Amino acid sequence: MTTSGKRSKELPPLRIAISQGQQHKTRKPLNRVRTTKYTWLTFIPLNFYEQFRRAVYFYFLIITIVSFFVNDTIDPLTSLLPLLFVMIVTALKEGLEDYARSKSDKIVNTTKVTVIRQGKEQCIEAAFIAPGDLVIVSNASDVPCDLVLLHSSASEGLCFVNTANLDGETNLKTVFVPSNYDYVSLELDKQLGSIVCEQSTPDLYSFNGRLEFDDASSRDAIPLSIENLLLRGVRIKGQGRVIGCAIYTGMSTKLQLNSRYTGNKSASSEQYINKFIIALIVGMVVVVLILYLIERQKARDVYPAVYYLGELPDYNAVWQIFEDFLSFLILFNYMVPISMYMNIELYRVFGALFMKSDLFLYDAETDQPCGVNASNLNEDLGQINILFSDKTGTLTKNQMIFLKCFTAGRNYQLENTRLYCPITEERLELNTMEPEVRDFFEALALCHTVDILEPNVEGTDEKQSEHDSLITSDIISRYQASSPDEKAILEGCARLGLIFKSIDNNTLHLNLLKQGSSDVQEFQYERLQVLEFSSDRKRMSVIMRDENDVLWLYSKGAETSILPRCKKSAQIAQVDEQITEYAKEGLRTLAVARRMLTESEYAAFVSALNNANIQLTNRKELIEQCYETIEVELDLLGATALEDALQDNVDQTLVALQEAGVKIWVLTGDKVETAFNIGMACKHIPPAAEVHFLINLTDPAELSARLKQIENSLNSDGKKLPTALVIDGITVAALLMHMPKEFADLALRCKAVLCCRLSPLQKSEIVMLIKKSGKHITAAIGDGANDVSMIQEAHIGIGIPGREGKQAARSADYAIAKFDMLQRLLLVHGHYNTERLAFLVLFYCYKNIIITGCMALFQVYDLFSATSVYNDLYLWLFDIIYISFSFTYLAMSDKHYSENTLLRFPGLYKGISHNQLTTWKTFIIWILNGALQMLIIFYFAYWVLYDNNVVFKHGQTADFSTFGTMLIMVLVLVGNIKVFLVSHYMSYLNFAFIVLSIIAFMLSTYLYNLGSGNTLYHVYNQFLSSLPMWLYIIITTVACLVPDFLMKAVNDMFLEPALRKNRESQKSNLPKSLAA
Repeated sequence: MTTSGKRSKELPPLRIAISQGQQHKTRKPLNRVRTTKYTWLTFIPLNFYEQFRRAVYFYFLIITIVSFFVNDTIDPLTSLLPLLFVMIVTALKEGLEDYARSKSDKIVNTTKVTVIRQGKEQCIEAAFIAPGDLVIVSNASDVPCDLVLLHSSASEGLCFVNTANLDGETNLKTVFVPSNYDYVSLELDKQLGSIVCEQSTPDLYSFNGRLEFDDASSRDAIPLSIENLLLRGVRIKGQGRVIGCAIYTGMSTKLQLNSRYTGNKSASSEQYINKFIIALIVGMVVVVLILYLIERQKARDVYPAVYYLGELPDYNAVWQIFEDFLSFLILFNYMVPISMYMNIELYRVFGALFMKSDLFLYDAETDQPCGVNASNLNEDLGQINILFSDKTGTLTKNQMIFLKCFTAGRNYQLENTRLYCPITEERLELNTMEPEVRDFFEALALCHTVDILEPNVEGTDEKQSEHDSLITSDIISRYQASSPDEKAILEGCARLGLIFKSIDNNTLHLNLLKQGSSDVQEFQYERLQVLEFSSDRKRMSVIMRDENDVLWLYSKGAETSILPRCKKSAQIAQVDEQITEYAKEGLRTLAVARRMLTESEYAAFVSALNNANIQLTNRKELIEQCYETIEVELDLLGATALEDALQDNVDQTLVALQEAGVKIWVLTGDKVETAFNIGMACKHIPPAAEVHFLINLTDPAELSARLKQIENSLNSDGKKLPTALVIDGITVAALLMHMPKEFADLALRCKAVLCCRLSPLQKSEIVMLIKKSGKHITAAIGDGANDVSMIQEAHIGIGIPGREGKQAARSADYAIAKFDMLQRLLLVHGHYNTERLAFLVLFYCYKNIIITGCMALFQVYDLFSATSVYNDLYLWLFDIIYISFSFTYLAMSDKHYSENTLLRFPGLYKGISHNQLTTWKTFIIWILNGALQMLIIFYFAYWVLYDNNVVFKHGQTADFSTFGTMLIMVLVLVGNIKVFLVSHYMSYLNFAFIVLSIIAFMLSTYLYNLGSGNTLYHVYNQFLSSLPMWLYIIITTVACLVPDFLMKAVNDMFLEPALRKNRESQKSNLPKSLAA
């Protein structure tokens, strides 16, 4: 928002003449939407350019180009084909994704819409809507561009919209025709006016503009705000049709400006992959340098003695030195595994597919499967050390129930249709209580922005009393509130008999029912102004005129925002104390107040507000300043307490994650007492934990002393209890400003951290602080728009489609329907993805060491001529067919532990964290294993042919091509059988891939050796018919795999059973509730 917002402020405002869209006669598709990355002309150059930005791809491109001019012994296709194959597969993947986007764009752009041009209705494609066009949108239709609402078929001059496409919220919002704007009369006069507004910004909740008329008109400018704007993508509900003026079209609509990619996140696996690749490249350069120096020595000492070589070249010439060195570099470039990147992408695609299709991550109630928006982070799901979680809607359900209230000096509990007073043990009816109590509930019934849908008239056979039918009518189900708190409060009021019945032209109708009778007392209030809620204000207010023509201002919000604005009285302390008690019970609280206004006060306020409303810059700040001037000297009425139930299985999930070594930080905007009690209830804070509170501390010296005290407690000897840290927003702000490192170091040593009264910005700042330490992989989970910054800041963002909308889920890397699914997402899918990628990378390095190592050893016996020991066919197909399918499929499907085992023993997660599966020790073991097998394969073949190379049945001798075939044959067998030995979960399909890979090698080599134009002509026929060759294959394969087989046997017979027994004993020592 900031960048776009600053840019928009620098640009002049837009001026759009209403109903002048017909001036765009060029038929230019001004409303055309394009979400594709490429066009038919730019696809190949742009896609290849992006791929070559990868260092490995660019390296192979240079090597391929050089190979056309250097080293005739290696066909350039050996480098070119793998590069092209990888790039084509990547291009096809991205091309298909882009083509799917283009088809979606076409559907949107060709949708038929109705516009009014030159006084006539016309049906055109949505792409050709122009700014200034009057667009007609019918009921249940989507708005095709950003429109200012000018006319509605509803008598109140409003329309309801469903914003699910924007923020996922299912409750309806209200959009109003600008005040004092009469479209019908103005249209007859041909004086619809012009719209002056700011340039489009990505902010979906802000719009500043005004309606102006020509100089000949005496009409004043009419302010426009977000309440008058129909955003592209919303759906009209409940009205016959509406008319709006197009202002932002095409890629300038607010929806499209929010569709941009927010930034790149890279997985921690990139670090070890890059380190291993660099190690291989360094090793390759060292080998090349050594071989080159030996080759120079041979050129000096050996070549001159061999007269038949003729005149020798000048080996000291610059070009000759350059060519010789590059010849070796080209020969060994196979050590750099370019095709590994393609296989990694394939593994990630299948990993995402497994998560999306996991029925345990599917919620039937909401029809919500697991969403994967960033498959490149799959393996990091197994690396999370710190989890940042929102509370409301994430740990709790965000389903509010109005339970208690405090007013007139007493605490009350709502029990169905009555108020219960614990002190007097009375159950009272609202209409019989003192005026102070009724004033309190009257304020609750008026201070809101709830709308009411039209009723569905359907018969019912259920018999109810007249009183019950009034209370339990479908009025409650038709409440449409943007806040669940407001709806819960109105539902509670309705149960007590004070019903918000309807709203008509800003006139609110309330009914007060008398218990035991059908008498209804009706009240009417005119709503004059709504002072909107914001996260900075933490309150909302309304200005009403009652039936006696008295002006009232009602306010409700957080007690920290309301109480300082109230008149000094003893009641303030009482309410504050009671709110604290409510918070200790884990209830959400609001303070309620009101004041009477004079006509002069209201007139001055309206004048200042109107002046602020027509400003195009700093409008929000000016409006809030107006609010501040009138929300003063309030009379405190009382407080409400709402219950927000815990999510299902949230306690088991948190305990399991803590057992897995994940430290959990809860970041919430709730009061300390509320959040702390919720934390205890859901076991985020262990029952036996030593809790340290940091509340309302701002002095750096005091903060430093307190941190030192907690640190000493952590370092003290004796019984080690888990430590929890509870801190509020004021203290967080001071710590982030004065001593962020000390705060982070201390908090990371605690078992649980609870931060309360935080703003969205503070949430993201805390995540950034821990993220910058570089030692931890962070994840953030939330369900609301206020969690988006935190989710996007963390290494991995996980969103929950909540009652507050789908903003969090849409902005996240992964989306799950319920918090308890997080356990499976991390402990199962995170574990599998981490193990599988580690195996994929290590196996790639291992197999490349074998194939290039044999080429290096061969140089010792061919006078270091940079000649490849393998036929070009083998180099072309080895990485694509001969071994790739078998181990890639294993890397996508292997399971070291079953899903139930991973869920039952969360501690297994610790064994894969911090990339423990890809340490330098593990890498070196794989490399040494490959080096050992390379030595066995090469020298067994060398010894077979050294004394007597007559190995074929008709007495023919083995030639150079036979030697290379011997090496590659065993290499393919050893590689594929090793896949079988290292697997933990061997399926029939995996076994089939191993067998088919070996058959594919034998069949392709056999068919190729039938051609008379290549060096393998009939070599493989004789090879297969030779007994010494088969003995060599069997003996060498067994010799290579004996160490692997012995290690697997020892592991399966001794190590795994011992680990399993240890896990079972640890589990049996846990409490039954946790061991279940």
